[in-house]
Amino acid sequence: MGEKLKFQYDADQQFQLDAISSVVDLFEGLPFQEQNELLSGAINDVIPNWPKDEMLDEILLFDNLQMVQTRNSFEGRGSSIEISNDLEVDDGMVLEVAGNDSVRVPNFTIEMETGTGKTYVYLRTLFELRKKYGFTKFIIVVPSVAIYQGVLKSIDTMRNHFRQIYDNQDISVMSYDSSKIGELNSYASSTDLTVMVMTIDSFNKAGNNIFKNTEKLAGQMKPYEYIQNTRPILILDEAQNFETKKSKEAIRTLKPLVVVRYSATHTETPNLLYKLTPLDAFKNNLVKQIEVVGISELDNINEQMLRLLEIKRNPLRAVIRATVIHQGESSEDDIVLKKDDSLFLKTKNVDYKEFGNVREIRFGKNEDEQSITFDNEVNLSVSDSIFSKESIFRAQIEKTISVHMQRQQVLKEQGIKVLSLFFIDRVKNYTSDEGLIKRIFDECFERLKHHYPIYENHNATEVREGYFAKPKIDSPEEDAVDTNGKTKPQREMEKRAFELIMKNKEQLLSFEEPVSFIFAHSALKEGWDNPNVFQICTLNQTNSIVKKRQEIGRGLRLSVNQKGNRTENHDINILTVVANEQYETFVKNLQKEYRDDGTYAPPVPKKPEQSEVKRKDNMYYSSDFTELWKKINKKVSYKVEVNTDKLIEDCIYRINKIKFPSPVIEIKTGRFVMAEYKIAIIEINEYNAKLKIKMDNSIGNGFENELYVKAGDDLKKILKDENLRGFKVLHIGEIYGEPFLKFTNEITIKSHEPYNFYTERAEKPKREIEETKNNTYPVPDFITRTANETKLTKSTIVAIFKGISSKQQEKVFLNPEGWISEFLSQIRITLSDHIVDNIEFEIDEDTDLYNSEELFPEMVKQPQRELIDAGSAGLYNRVQIDSEVEREFVQNLVKRDVEKDHTVLYFKFPPKFKIHLPKIIGNYNPDWAIVRKYDKEDRLKLELVRETKGGIKLDELRFPHEKRKILCAKKYFEKIGVNYRVVTGESHDWMELNESEQLAIDTE
Repeated sequence: MGEKLKFQYDADQQFQLDAISSVVDLFEGLPFQEQNELLSGAINDVIPNWPKDEMLDEILLFDNLQMVQTRNSFEGRGSSIEISNDLEVDDGMVLEVAGNDSVRVPNFTIEMETGTGKTYVYLRTLFELRKKYGFTKFIIVVPSVAIYQGVLKSIDTMRNHFRQIYDNQDISVMSYDSSKIGELNSYASSTDLTVMVMTIDSFNKAGNNIFKNTEKLAGQMKPYEYIQNTRPILILDEAQNFETKKSKEAIRTLKPLVVVRYSATHTETPNLLYKLTPLDAFKNNLVKQIEVVGISELDNINEQMLRLLEIKRNPLRAVIRATVIHQGESSEDDIVLKKDDSLFLKTKNVDYKEFGNVREIRFGKNEDEQSITFDNEVNLSVSDSIFSKESIFRAQIEKTISVHMQRQQVLKEQGIKVLSLFFIDRVKNYTSDEGLIKRIFDECFERLKHHYPIYENHNATEVREGYFAKPKIDSPEEDAVDTNGKTKPQREMEKRAFELIMKNKEQLLSFEEPVSFIFAHSALKEGWDNPNVFQICTLNQTNSIVKKRQEIGRGLRLSVNQKGNRTENHDINILTVVANEQYETFVKNLQKEYRDDGTYAPPVPKKPEQSEVKRKDNMYYSSDFTELWKKINKKVSYKVEVNTDKLIEDCIYRINKIKFPSPVIEIKTGRFVMAEYKIAIIEINEYNAKLKIKMDNSIGNGFENELYVKAGDDLKKILKDENLRGFKVLHIGEIYGEPFLKFTNEITIKSHEPYNFYTERAEKPKREIEETKNNTYPVPDFITRTANETKLTKSTIVAIFKGISSKQQEKVFLNPEGWISEFLSQIRITLSDHIVDNIEFEIDEDTDLYNSEELFPEMVKQPQRELIDAGSAGLYNRVQIDSEVEREFVQNLVKRDVEKDHTVLYFKFPPKFKIHLPKIIGNYNPDWAIVRKYDKEDRLKLELVRETKGGIKLDELRFPHEKRKILCAKKYFEKIGVNYRVVTGESHDWMELNESEQLAIDTE
């Protein structure tokens, strides 16, 4: 047996010392609290932190708060924080069971990223408070049994470390147990540094033993009154869990001297003292860097899936992810269901017919108590779904094992044991004899181990362990429970399970322990972590119970070797997250969680300021406008005669040429990189501004640029950085003498108020593609589905199917939904082209299409950021611009033509103006109407309609349906006698009538 591993701690990490001093210095100016030894045999005595009925001086606390905040911000201690204008104090009632007292308690906040030693910081803070002020009574309040056990374990492993720092001083620990209430005597009367660890559930209900009379305590006081009289300092671990009215009343009931709140993900931050953001933690290599492997299945929507995402209230409704049929094609979409809604009618998917209607929707306090029940007795909760794609599970598990083994092979010589943590979707998928996840893991491990000598002599059952409670140590059955036990036996089982996890933490890191793959459900979201978790595999299907950031937090700590020393090599400290979704989706959602937790990304643009655009009546009532509008504003109908035999022949030809999609697994791997941007004004004048744009990211790269900008300049384009999207200069000016610059995303910066934001700066991921096994699936009624969507007869669809080759027909069994999607798409394309070729328009001269006053009102409100001055020929004083192409067309071409006295009127067609076309093509809204005179006597007049695009070759347009709309519009305007062309912002011959060379397409 080798020497037992012991965790080693560094007493000189500056960021931790800064967090500690932030709390300690709050009390600067208070006298040291002398505490005399109790006389031998004395009973019913309490040694308090502070006299029973006295409050701390709030003016002193506020002055110290501002001093600490100012020092931390200006000296770069942690991340920058705002200076408070007032001292926030929690003032309210205690729990009803404890009387009608109102209690006033100052709360202070420390925010530290997961993995940076939060528990170490607050435990060492207790020693410092004892040393400097004589405080001895502390209570650590935790939200769960897991964190309770984790705190006790941390105290035990850090005890010798603190003894070395504080002259052999020890800490007395009371792990509160309501069945051992008599231990409160020792807690209350001790003059030593004493800490009690409690779960919130042990004192937040009237039925708790803490509120009952007991003979185990001397005197007449109830247990909670003993605690009150000690005037304890409360430490809230994972403080975001204590924001309810009930939790706050429970905390006040203990009548603490002050409350100090610790977390990485606060929802409230009263009196923020110190902050260490994820960006600073990553950038300074205080935690592992994150690498994301996104695994998703492409082109396979053949397996039924149904998943409850969340329950919402007011009104009560369920958000479900299901397989939805839209325009004849299957896709996975989110839908909202209310009581009595039909799942089939909502999804148009016949597979769900048997579910019937929604019978019941339940909203519970905890997310896993939220559920939906259908008429066929199927019940879904957020932790259970009808969705287990074996191909995805296998790819994820195989990738995790492979990365694990490769990493262990490299790190073995450095004495670092590698651990992998799997979050699974359903407990029984691991614990049952036929558990899908356990079976796949065992198969993959046994196959891969032969490539790595260190695992060759181990079997799969030796290296994996599921952290689920068992009724007995020697029980042959695994009776798995989750971590929210509702019965006393379940809670006891959970408690025993977590004691096992926490007490064997060092053993798990030893090479003598074969277990290195850990499986859990929602158990390990908080309170459990291990520095040597290098891989986290998310096999769970819900993002609701266990957030991505919570999952990742289990592996962020820097790794340790067999001596318990931290590894500083940053090339080693990489956490690989193997996710069951596309890389881009995972990264986007992870970034959203960081943003929701207070690490801000660019804000969602506010609703743009509206500006009034005024109609110019001299233009509106002119003969130029009225004559043009009279031509355009006629009701036009269309008719189409399609040659069915030719259509069938063309469809068969197209379908025989295409490649039908095969289901494949896509694996994308890339780093998760966070970035902070700062935009500041250096100097400004009437027309331009000098800006400083600085970016720092979590891998130590960045830039700092100074540049001059004017209205219309786009920082995204200038710096070629997508994260600066929306930062296009709208205005430069002054407000009450103070220079400012406003961007089109409504963000304003001033001379002394720079703007900063956090966001994700994704690296381009590496991409691998693996084909899935050939499975066969039942084929839906695609004939009816295609006929419904195309409005063609079933006999026509059958004729098309019969006409294609048998090889193409047989592929429908391998991937029905992918096959149907492509089959339907090719028929749509062919039919659309036939319609374009055969459509004919007829004018109804007696019927106007629109009321011109409604379409062109005297005043229109438009987004300020999209307006430019229209010049003298505009129908309105300003015109709306939707793209750079449109801006260039108006500014560089049309307005210059106005200055040459040629263009006399132009306007943009309002969005309500539509040319009605067949549904399969879609209605069309043209861009610009122009009246132009081009001889000296103004006798010759052109009435033009121009469509602005980035290019004039229709086959190169981004969306094929745009080409079809344009070809139909060409016939439409030709019929009504108005010249129509596609132009760009650089088409200097835009006024020419001839378009054959510009279109560069054969329309015959």
